[in-house]
Amino acid sequence: MSGASERGGMHYGHRARIGYTSPLAATEVFPYEFYAVVPKGVTLVITTLTVIDATSAEVNDSYDLSLRAAKDMGRIGVDLITLGGIPINMRHGLDTVQRLIDDTAKMTGVKVSTSLTAQMEALRTTRGRCIAIGHPQWTELDPMYTSIMQFYDLPLVGILGAHMPPVDLGKIPLETSVELCRNLKKLYPDADTIWLPCPHWAISEVVQAIEKELGVTVVTANQAITWQAMRLCGIPEQVNDYGRLLREF
Repeated sequence: MSGASERGGMHYGHRARIGYTSPLAATEVFPYEFYAVVPKGVTLVITTLTVIDATSAEVNDSYDLSLRAAKDMGRIGVDLITLGGIPINMRHGLDTVQRLIDDTAKMTGVKVSTSLTAQMEALRTTRGRCIAIGHPQWTELDPMYTSIMQFYDLPLVGILGAHMPPVDLGKIPLETSVELCRNLKKLYPDADTIWLPCPHWAISEVVQAIEKELGVTVVTANQAITWQAMRLCGIPEQVNDYGRLLREF
């Protein structure tokens, strides 16, 4: 029987055990939203890294730690490893992300993805023609997101940040993402898709309401990572109440 333990019992992750290397030293929102979405039998195997203030030193340390964590996850036999943190994924450049995936998969013997590539796949799948980005932090991050959209040849119409420091991500209220999306739609009325990167601020419970109010598709980081992970692990269920991506694809 698939998922049976040596004693013949069914363990919690009998359908899929999904590994995630969380960039934050203190991870709170990601697992909360993950378990709201996945069906029973799917579990999250999480390692936290070192990011508190998102400094270059923290990103560098976290890159190395994420590879060690991936190796450990391979040893315990997870079904998929998602390497978290877009700045960590692209530490050596956007053109090295696929090599990171391939090398880590070879090292661990496990399927591998990244936070970045999961979100890019979600944006391609939902076929947005005019994509606006709303992120939780400062405008200093805008060039990074612009370069990502250019690299993956996705149509960007504008970016807006919520000006929250990384240390406060877990305390951002749901209303922040709602107001950010409303402001994006006012600034960029042609936007048909809003991408909300960073899976560590509260969003999932309001995604469907935002889509209905603004007439857009909303792709969030947590939503995209969880969606891709389920599909790569052969979990076909479509999920209601958390947005078009999980409901239709």
